[in-house]
Amino acid sequence: MSDLQDLHELLDGFAAGTLETDQSKLEDLRGRLLYLYGAGNVGKRLFHNLRANGITVAGFIDRNPAVTLSGIDAPIHLPDDPALAPAHNDCTIILSGLFPLKVCQDIKAALAALGFRHVHALHEVNFNQVNSGAFRETLFDDSYNKVDILGSDRRKLEHAFGLLQGDSDRALFLRYLKAHLTMDFTRLDEPLDIALQYLAHDIPETKDYSRFVDCGGYDGDTFRQLTAQGCPIRSLAVFEPQTDLYRKYAATVQAHPARPEQAFLFPCGVYSETTQLRFATNAEAQSAARVSASGDSVIQCICLDDALQGFAPTFIKMDIEGAETAALKGARGLIQHYGPALAICVYHGLSDLWEIPCLIDSMRSDYRYYLRNYNYLGLETVLYAFPSSSE
Repeated sequence: MSDLQDLHELLDGFAAGTLETDQSKLEDLRGRLLYLYGAGNVGKRLFHNLRANGITVAGFIDRNPAVTLSGIDAPIHLPDDPALAPAHNDCTIILSGLFPLKVCQDIKAALAALGFRHVHALHEVNFNQVNSGAFRETLFDDSYNKVDILGSDRRKLEHAFGLLQGDSDRALFLRYLKAHLTMDFTRLDEPLDIALQYLAHDIPETKDYSRFVDCGGYDGDTFRQLTAQGCPIRSLAVFEPQTDLYRKYAATVQAHPARPEQAFLFPCGVYSETTQLRFATNAEAQSAARVSASGDSVIQCICLDDALQGFAPTFIKMDIEGAETAALKGARGLIQHYGPALAICVYHGLSDLWEIPCLIDSMRSDYRYYLRNYNYLGLETVLYAFPSSSE
């Protein structure tokens, strides 16, 4: 059972520098014949981070024969490249991509069938042993100063922890926090199937998706997921600022057999106010585009309270790459007046874990909170909030 004393012990251990770290399944990476599977954005970042720490990467393995590396002096091999055969028994492969459970299993099985004996997923690496976890922090641009946990944010942590409904939610809160404080993500349990994200399938609350707001709509994946599970959506409001993804979502809704009676799609981001913001995009990871002062694009952002007057949402989902707190502030009126269920991603920044539940609680005090995780490294961690009316 997890209680406030467990949180106090965790924070006190962090203050004293006595938090233990689990041993990486890879132990020391130095001296190994090391390959990275996946030459995308994550693989490139990991390559640079390892090299900066004196760890040599022999090359990349990627199924895409057209993939290229810019500014990286390392070869790329197809998985079945005969040149790799002599290394099958001795080399170590790290899956350098943010792969969900099923994909990890499939890749490992395929590489094992080719003869590779030592294959490890990214979440099996203890980043505490690699530049004190700088790879994990730079990957998600998390600039939170962890020292604040011991001072200004400690009471917020305690309040957010106390808001969580059950022991399993509080246990996940503690594991997630400890993983970040030690930069050792090997301690996290197996995630739930990502196909269940936003369904809150194991949460004992009534779910009403009839008037659904999808912030960070991507290409319509959440809409397809909900309708595939038989969740009726009568009215849909979508916010997706990237033009190509917006068009894909619009086409999905237009052709879908469970097309809502009403669908309002906005090629905009959501924020605390209606304004224009600079936006950093990533061609290799479109879903990772985020608000950034040094961004290469300018996008229109709108405030949900302004855009959805009279919409009366029953469920709001947000996965907007770190802008969730600002967007919630822009939805204060909707939350206070209608009390929609909320599914808010809290993994883009460490402080989101407590800032977001505290913010929602300041708007309405009748929500019940649950925490779930749907991917490795703590990714796709979602805070669910259900109002008392959903009982």
